[in-house]
Amino acid sequence: MKKRLIVLFALIIAALPVIWFYPALQSYVVMSIYSETQNKSSVMRDNGFAIEMAAGEGWYPFVLTYNATGFFNWSGIRADMSILYGFGAFDAATRTSSLYDCKSDLYSAFYGAYAIKKNDGMYGFFNDGTLNLDEIIKAVEYDYTQLVLRGFGCENPVFIVEEFNTKSDIIRADSGGWTSIDAKMRVNGAAHNYKENKTAYLQYGRPAQPANEDFALITMTGRVYAKHFEEYGCTVMLYVMAEGLLTVDGCDNSILAKTVIAGL
Repeated sequence: MKKRLIVLFALIIAALPVIWFYPALQSYVVMSIYSETQNKSSVMRDNGFAIEMAAGEGWYPFVLTYNATGFFNWSGIRADMSILYGFGAFDAATRTSSLYDCKSDLYSAFYGAYAIKKNDGMYGFFNDGTLNLDEIIKAVEYDYTQLVLRGFGCENPVFIVEEFNTKSDIIRADSGGWTSIDAKMRVNGAAHNYKENKTAYLQYGRPAQPANEDFALITMTGRVYAKHFEEYGCTVMLYVMAEGLLTVDGCDNSILAKTVIAGL
């Protein structure tokens, strides 16, 4: 009897870490399987190239893929878009993503890439090769307002670009010809109070800390690098958005600058 109790106690002790970290483990398993399924039918795979992007310290442990099938109906732009993205890692104490933590450098922060194939023309660029800023903004706005905020239950998401500047002929992802766009945006933050279960909580976890105001407005710094690849017939946009410029610069230098775009 005593031996059985010892074994039972040992099993309980061994199971405690699994139970405690279950939200993160659930996210890793579910999202890795779903992401791989999405990648198999992505814009990248269909057009013969891959975007190799690493995860970074403090971020979710791997980059996810999602095919934005609702983009045309929302934007009216006839284009297919796949999104690669990463967000703040799960915190061991709160058992949820730092995406919700107003005190974190990664509050409401994302990084990743958009691969977009337009039915007619070059997405994000006019026929003469000049930047089509409206289309660049549309991709980011759709992602953050419709996929992230609405997934949390934010019914009237705000996304206002307050200022921006652009630079041409930038080198990124081992090639030249990129255009960079730095912007300040007024948007809803991700912090909110839990009311009911949402599918989005499978990947981010539930918000653990009480919010003074659901989806309170914040100012974000965003950076996008855009380039149309003639050989694939697609536009690729590398991006990062966070509250602080230091966080944006850090992600740019450690992740975006080391991204590789290569044919399959």
